[in-house]
Amino acid sequence: MGVAFRKVWRDLWKNKGRTVLVVLSIGVGVLAVGMIIASNALISRQMTLSQKASRPSNVIMYLAGLIDDDTVASIARLPEVVDAQGVVSYDIRWKPTLDAEWKQSTLIALDDYTHQQFDLVELRSGAWPGSDSVAIEFNHVTPYNAPAVGGTIYFEVNNRPKAVTLGGTVRDPQQFPPPFAQQPAFYATRDMMVLLGGYRDYSQLKFTIPEYTKQNADTAADVVEKRLNKLGVSVGFIQTQDPNRHFLQDMMDGVGMVLGVMAFLSLLLSAILVINTMNALVAQQIPQIGIMKTVGGLSRQIAQLYLAGVSVYCFLSLALAVPVGALGGDALARWMLALLNVPTSPFEVLQIALIAQIATGLLIPLLAALWPVMQGVAVSVRQAISAYGVGTGRYGGGRIDRILSQVQGLPRMTALALRNTFRRIGRVALTEITLIVAGAIFMMVVSTHYSFNKTIEQLFAGFGFDVLVGFEQPQRVDEVAPLMESRPGVEHAEMWMWRTAKAKVPGAEGPGADHEIFLRAIPRDSELFSPELTGGRNLVANDGHALLLNQKLARKMGLGVGDRIEIDLGDAGETDWTIVGLIFDLGGRDQNTAYLHRDTLAEELNQVGRASVAEIKVSVPTLAAQEAVEKDMRDYFKSRGVTVSWTDTAIRNTEQANAQFSILTTLLLVMTFLIAIVGSMGLSGTLSINVLERRREIGVMRAVGASSFDVAMIFMGEGLLLGVLSWVQALPISLLASRYFVETLGEVIDFPAVYHYSTTGVWVWLAIVVALSLLASWLPARRATQISVRESLAYE
Repeated sequence: MGVAFRKVWRDLWKNKGRTVLVVLSIGVGVLAVGMIIASNALISRQMTLSQKASRPSNVIMYLAGLIDDDTVASIARLPEVVDAQGVVSYDIRWKPTLDAEWKQSTLIALDDYTHQQFDLVELRSGAWPGSDSVAIEFNHVTPYNAPAVGGTIYFEVNNRPKAVTLGGTVRDPQQFPPPFAQQPAFYATRDMMVLLGGYRDYSQLKFTIPEYTKQNADTAADVVEKRLNKLGVSVGFIQTQDPNRHFLQDMMDGVGMVLGVMAFLSLLLSAILVINTMNALVAQQIPQIGIMKTVGGLSRQIAQLYLAGVSVYCFLSLALAVPVGALGGDALARWMLALLNVPTSPFEVLQIALIAQIATGLLIPLLAALWPVMQGVAVSVRQAISAYGVGTGRYGGGRIDRILSQVQGLPRMTALALRNTFRRIGRVALTEITLIVAGAIFMMVVSTHYSFNKTIEQLFAGFGFDVLVGFEQPQRVDEVAPLMESRPGVEHAEMWMWRTAKAKVPGAEGPGADHEIFLRAIPRDSELFSPELTGGRNLVANDGHALLLNQKLARKMGLGVGDRIEIDLGDAGETDWTIVGLIFDLGGRDQNTAYLHRDTLAEELNQVGRASVAEIKVSVPTLAAQEAVEKDMRDYFKSRGVTVSWTDTAIRNTEQANAQFSILTTLLLVMTFLIAIVGSMGLSGTLSINVLERRREIGVMRAVGASSFDVAMIFMGEGLLLGVLSWVQALPISLLASRYFVETLGEVIDFPAVYHYSTTGVWVWLAIVVALSLLASWLPARRATQISVRESLAYE
């Protein structure tokens, strides 16, 4: 046992560089697996705990009107309802200092912050909202430049700034930080709400039911909605919540699955280095295997000896990967949970991640090493003893060798590097796999990011606007549009109607039949609206009750092109429309928009000639120009006594949407770089093995006058050639697979991106793989230059 131990230790210690490379390669793969498993488990657990701790309401109704305390109490007495609570929510303009520009915000008021029933708002610092103070969602302080607790902010009341003390910060489980939040959320008492916004009654109704199921929630919502309708209050949108499952859990599960697949792939690729290493080690020690067999060693015993060395690799990699993976998983989970406004937990090593790392970190490398070890120990004593070299990697016999022999005119060292590269074609193939996979995935991820950005860009370009202006009251189209077009920087202006309604399949009744729909009514001669259709046709001038429906809502309702849809316009009654086309649109609430002709909708609503939203095209398509027009519109209409409720710009919308989706692509790129690190380690390991195997050749070259630079350039050239060759092979793979990758990822996150291939990713990866190849080959090349003639030609 002592001799066997010394044998294993000598193999590991004599080739410390190789040992470090193998340990790091396995460690990176095991680290990635542990990090993703730990982060997924932490995110899932914390989201569930947060959901339960907030005591979520089962149904949230966003009302088209207002209700008072008596109405809330009457709803709570319904047999289908356990308890009910009202919420006041109002959009109001604010600014952190007197000389700052006005910005949009949401002002929320509860009846009693110290006795909340569900969707609990937590106090984070300072004090609850009072008679002269408000609070802010704590995630919105820094991004929106709010002052510290105790400072003063200003709300716009009657066109004048009203100073209010910022008394505290809170955490609201229904709010998100940027880039998912579009504006800050402030919290006030109902008395303060009356002072600032003029509202005391509730615009939202929340309630719980005796036993939650989706069907029970829909049934209770239907009963409550009918009760409210009898009281003259319309319901705009209904949201149900599972008390035991966070409403974003499905999306996070999809993202975690994609990252998990990439993490496991990195571990499988790291196993390739184990195969290469054991192949080289066993081939190098064939004579030793013969001697061990001569003195009575059995194949099984010899195999155990080499597998013991692999086990040492595994345990060393686990010593590195387990703590780093746990720290990485905790950091990734904290970052993701912060984006979701979910509280984190103290650092811990999760048992499930630890078990997964130990299992994969031991099993996969040992399985990878089994084939080369068993193949090596199966050699006969005669074959082993007669093998005095270091393998059969000779140049000239293979098809690739014959092709390369036809290449003429290359510098001597370049030709030598080119020919030496393919002497061990099996080893080269295994090394190339890791770099090819890393390159293909990198190019696919960059194409995904580019596709997402282009889809969003085309989406907003199809709507045509640069600036949106929302009026408090409908305005006369023939008066307002010319006024806007007369303002500096405005190229074209159109008046649209925006309205929330309910839609259902004709004939459908009962719970869950109604769906919220956001109607966007365009001028019949619109110059701005030219959307990307995913089915059917666009609206034409002679269309009557025809509309374009968001494809996500159409899929949810089971409708398609040519089908009829029934829309409830409240007091204006129900009308039938025909779906002539499907579009992709991120607008509305959960992509529930529909586009139709303005005059047709206006006739149904008895608002002919009036509209409440202006869509403006500016002369110069820059953010500065858009914001200048946006400010001018507010100031201009304010001077005319017309109240503007809100404004927005296309570039801000685009940047916000891009920021949301770039979070996912950033995560994918991190995993891709881990795979690339494994690939570069594999390349360095291959070149290190080549140096060991060609020591005699190096000695001969040195003996006939080759300089250290010449020797280094041979191995640097081999590394560079392998890197560039992997890029050449990864390119067609990425071209074939990118579309499928983009479409699959889009399905996972419910974002049907339009595929666009990014050539930027191709050239960026070429630069990366060249840099990695040169870096990976530098150490083996340096070792090669340090081998003396005497040392290299000595018989071992």
